[in-house]
Amino acid sequence: MPVTTERITIDSDGIELVGAISVPDGKGPHPAVVLCHGMPAARPTPTADITLSAPTDDGLTYAEIAELCAHRGLAAVIFNFRGTGESGGNFHPLGWAQDLEAVLSWVWERSEVDIDRIGVLGSSMGARVAIHVAARRPEVAAVLSFASPARSRWSRSPEEMVQNAREVGIIRDPDFPPSAQRWADEYQEMDVTQSVGRVAPRPLLLMHGDADDVVSPDDAHALLEASDQSVTELMMLPGAGHRFRSNVEAVDIAVNWLVKTLSA
Repeated sequence: MPVTTERITIDSDGIELVGAISVPDGKGPHPAVVLCHGMPAARPTPTADITLSAPTDDGLTYAEIAELCAHRGLAAVIFNFRGTGESGGNFHPLGWAQDLEAVLSWVWERSEVDIDRIGVLGSSMGARVAIHVAARRPEVAAVLSFASPARSRWSRSPEEMVQNAREVGIIRDPDFPPSAQRWADEYQEMDVTQSVGRVAPRPLLLMHGDADDVVSPDDAHALLEASDQSVTELMMLPGAGHRFRSNVEAVDIAVNWLVKTLSA
């Protein structure tokens, strides 16, 4: 199926988000999915762009996953959260939630999109944001979470966490944040064990690798326990690690689930 891809910019309360939309050819409107990347593991290369590819990642880019979705009949949106890629701003957890809300509002207005069939796929921190936002945005028809943390656990001080974010390049401005403690508190405000139950009655797929050494598989079980299990499915992937895009099987399962769920 032929696909048309368009570079896009979206305003998120004064911060410019950069991304792209891939749309299947043919008569729409089409079901759609918004893809939410996770936290960068390293400072990006100078040529990093909306492909959202990490410098040493040998897996698929999000652009390739979006194109795969579009070939299967889904309009697919990728974007860089604030503080990453070509998007502006500085990373903070609730800022990422605000970004996804802005993207969803933008998608809602696109004539190519069936507003009753908009799904969200998130990986790691992007999955946590997806669950948090979907709990309060009824236009999200389905959620697929890969390796979402359930709660925040850390042994470092807020100041050390902020410094790490500076080193990775997702906090760019020297005067941000005004308070390291308030910045860190946003993680606690995004406790998705408190919000995941409100995704129902919409379907939710929790995918997690049983060899994930970044986010414990226990987090997936905690989210399942806190969810409405009549519409939630947990899928543990044997031998799979934390990186969604590096796992061809996980990507294939995810795209198939989205196509089936949003096309029903």
